[in-house]
Amino acid sequence: MTMKLLTSTATIMLLGCTIAFNISCTDTDATRMPAGTIDGPITQSAIPPHVLKAIDEATILHQYEIMSDTANDVSVSCIGEADTIPTESYGIVVVKGSTSTTFADLRNTRQPLAHYDTSSGSLWLTTSAMEGTGVAVERLHQLRFDHEDHAHIAMTIDPYDMQQTLLQRLRYTIRQQDITLYDGNRLLCTIAVDTTDMGGLDTDQPLWIGEQLIYDISTPTPRVLITPGVKFTTGLVLTYDDMSTLSAPISFDTDGTFTIGDLDIDQHPYEGTYLDTDNDEPNLYITYRRSDGRYDISIGIFRLTTLDDALGTLAVNHLDFTATDAAGNPIGGLITLSGDTAEVTFTRSTWPLLENGSKFVYIKKPNRPLESRSTPNNLLFAH
Repeated sequence: MTMKLLTSTATIMLLGCTIAFNISCTDTDATRMPAGTIDGPITQSAIPPHVLKAIDEATILHQYEIMSDTANDVSVSCIGEADTIPTESYGIVVVKGSTSTTFADLRNTRQPLAHYDTSSGSLWLTTSAMEGTGVAVERLHQLRFDHEDHAHIAMTIDPYDMQQTLLQRLRYTIRQQDITLYDGNRLLCTIAVDTTDMGGLDTDQPLWIGEQLIYDISTPTPRVLITPGVKFTTGLVLTYDDMSTLSAPISFDTDGTFTIGDLDIDQHPYEGTYLDTDNDEPNLYITYRRSDGRYDISIGIFRLTTLDDALGTLAVNHLDFTATDAAGNPIGGLITLSGDTAEVTFTRSTWPLLENGSKFVYIKKPNRPLESRSTPNNLLFAH
């Protein structure tokens, strides 16, 4: 079949600079910008008066620990109740040394994260913000401490501002069920959107970003992670299952503004759902924990046992894991990855039914197929 090439030109004004596109593409393949799900800045929600009164007057704050850095004597907790009054997911408490600071108006409707960076003296904190569709997105805060160890918020990124920054960078093309993503003129990947029960892609506006916006603060340089949502011709909701997560490092200027570095596919090759080779059913689950860079692991062994509390640490060429066996004793081993095949080997077992050296093989379930593709001809960006 012969496909006719068409050439189109477009110019967009962004932040006072002109970005010109000279695109050669097929009639089913046009470079475009995603739409944003967040339609305006998200104001800090006002804490209800009765909750503020309860926190102010409470003799006991019932707290749930988010982070404890014993080496630097810094801890972060969220408030569950003030005396016996629920705080409706408001309230973060930061303690450094013997000094406690309460931020009554910070929300924690999604699991907050915290990380203290010793080199800069910054405490990074994520809290929740409710955007227009009622979905909780993350707000990133940088906290600093004064000479008496009182904490104060030095910088906050509004989810809308981050979305707008990402919209200026991310571009995509569609061809049938394939979406090719670009960071400016740099190709990232092609994703085969293989969801079959939603009809074809909405050709008018298939790609949206904003609702799946989170932060990785486990390293000194925070990263933003964004998973685009896809709209199909049937259904009124966005789906995210087929899409890859993109990430970029964040840097900050002295005036509180921020910039993001290169967007890349967020790479955690061990993460995924794996099928048991004995019965072709999901039996190994590995999830990256962005709070501390470790992995939550559930290992199912066909007709024998399930270890659902395993915690993994990345080594040079494997994941080292520790769990609790059926007898309640520690058990451990390593997971190696070759392509889509994961091999679980037990090396620290005292359970008679799982001897040291026992091996089990799993195959990763394909849910985010990626394919490299060359950049469209004559894709030019002129500032």
